[in-house]
Amino acid sequence: MKNFTLLLVALLGLSLASQAQRITDVHTFAQTPQDLSSAEAEAMRSSGESALDVAQRGGGIILFYEDFANGFEGNNSIGAWTTEDTGEGMIWQAVDVAGNGYYADGSASGVQPPAGEFSTNIGAINSTTADNGWMVFDCDYFNTPIAEGYENTEGWITSPTMDFTDVGSVVVTWEQYFRYCCFPYAPIYLQVSTDSAATWTTFDGHGSFIESANSASANVLTTSVDISCVAANNAAVQVRFSYLQAPETGDAYSHYYWGIDDVTISENPIANDLSTVQLTNGDVFNVFEYRVTPLEQAIPEAEGGLLAGLLYRNSGNANQDETTVTVEVFDEAGNVLSTTVEELGMVNSFANAVNCPANSQDTIYVATGWTPTETGNYVLQATIASANDDENPDDNVISKVIVYTDDEYGHDDEGDLNVEFTPRDSDIEGLFNPAGYGNYFHMANEGSTAYGLTVRFGPNCGGGDLEFETRLYTFDGTVGLTDSPFETTYWVYDDAWTPGGIGTSEYVYLAFEDPIELTNENFYFAGVINEFESEAQLTVLGNADTDTDNSTGDYNQTGAGDFVWFTSQTATPAIRLILSERVGIDEIANYNGINLYQNIPNPANGNTMVRFEMLQSRNVAVELRDLQGRLVQSVQRGQLPAGTHQVEMNVTDLQSGIYTYTLVADGLRLTKKMMVK
Repeated sequence: MKNFTLLLVALLGLSLASQAQRITDVHTFAQTPQDLSSAEAEAMRSSGESALDVAQRGGGIILFYEDFANGFEGNNSIGAWTTEDTGEGMIWQAVDVAGNGYYADGSASGVQPPAGEFSTNIGAINSTTADNGWMVFDCDYFNTPIAEGYENTEGWITSPTMDFTDVGSVVVTWEQYFRYCCFPYAPIYLQVSTDSAATWTTFDGHGSFIESANSASANVLTTSVDISCVAANNAAVQVRFSYLQAPETGDAYSHYYWGIDDVTISENPIANDLSTVQLTNGDVFNVFEYRVTPLEQAIPEAEGGLLAGLLYRNSGNANQDETTVTVEVFDEAGNVLSTTVEELGMVNSFANAVNCPANSQDTIYVATGWTPTETGNYVLQATIASANDDENPDDNVISKVIVYTDDEYGHDDEGDLNVEFTPRDSDIEGLFNPAGYGNYFHMANEGSTAYGLTVRFGPNCGGGDLEFETRLYTFDGTVGLTDSPFETTYWVYDDAWTPGGIGTSEYVYLAFEDPIELTNENFYFAGVINEFESEAQLTVLGNADTDTDNSTGDYNQTGAGDFVWFTSQTATPAIRLILSERVGIDEIANYNGINLYQNIPNPANGNTMVRFEMLQSRNVAVELRDLQGRLVQSVQRGQLPAGTHQVEMNVTDLQSGIYTYTLVADGLRLTKKMMVK
């Protein structure tokens, strides 16, 4: 068990999804390009803020603006854009008012981009000035038809030279949409040069998009990058939008598109502006975070208690001194249960960053020392502040709801289900491809047992013969997730599990054939999978754009035609691991209306919690005995009402070994074993 102490981590300009690749499957084969369905295309056509609006919101001076109304010649009063690509000038296209594409040499492409065989459903960019033209890197069209072969592609479009001698901060904002194949890392970058293109400083360009191969970004996705660390007070600045083979893989990017429009370069006029970016429940750099956690897996106070992670940035143009982060935990009534204050000290502006490219955000992990004692909803909140008065205080506070349960372990938010995971159509007409969906889990504490999964199936699930499995993998990093050992249970899908819609879906409990003992030394992956083509499809509901800790896996086809588990997804499936033997009301009634749960934690060392449920009011005691039957501890609770209750027992003075604990309720007795270490 790691010691959860304060950990300050610089994310080096990468998103959480880029950082969290520590246990995910290494993709031995590239994913194959996939058709974008009409439904997927429609889902990506979301509204967005225009680049110009974002740049002007703070009152900053517009230093440069380009809407590509004149194509490569530029419409910026400074000069033309230049392009280069590995397709000998046949990848970058300027799109005119009629939607037709033209290459940099003026020749017509003869299509309306993006026009590749896998991209044609997506349509034009939904940028602010799309009607008067935009730019696209249409590598999908360049590699069409794929049956005749394809090649990896690179290319960039470069601005004219700009003079920022008297500018202390420089922010580039643009509107874009994209889709890429065939590895999770985005091949999309913004590069800056101050020496006539001799050298370039590279910034990530995927913005808030959670990196994932074959997933389309929002249309339109407004993205801002502060390039002050290299461009501020410089007389010869050029920027270029570069599609490059990602250094994490070195190759394998060949298909789809990247559309760009409404490029705005502005000066940030705000001096003091600390911002919270994301709040996490756990150390997502090394493990995972959970929205729903069973009490037995709550981090003990001795191990630092609840660990909160705050992603933050200095969005102003001045350094912020005496910066602090305050983390609080509230109950549902708004009562403060825990307060922890950590000193950050100096937080530099982008222009004064120690490294360039500057970190897009930094992360601080705060051990709160708080551990829940009962199930329920809690609010985790973080506040960042400095010695200066913040000019945009609304983004200094961030909060999220976290849930502690009797036995559910999950990443998903049941109140915000908005996507359905579905398989692809098979090459065999009328059938669906194999499919699978799941999540990673780890155990903070020893002694848990997995009894099954709960799954929220989608409204399109079933509709015919469908056999599938529930699996619990024990992750083996030497072979990857697909080849890791697993326990499986076979199922025939029941169409009664199919909801009429997302709003009427419910969790379906699927018990494992045998309980599975878990350790805190392994990573586990729990999911549902159908390994064969079938006439009915296996679908699961989930939350879009949420997989920031890389806990999701999708069973899909590689470029070599094999089906394997791919991680680094954008969405989170509603699949939860269950750590107790589920007992229904009818079964409780069979036990005279009482049910005794496994103690938490087990093995116990210090305090342990014994939970039980009753259908009617009873006089209650809990007895602890050694294997010789000698009574070593008794807790009298008296008359308790119907419902779920818990009793805390202290085993500090007991010798290591196996004991039994017994719930005595009006003379009725239920007994379970407890391990003391």
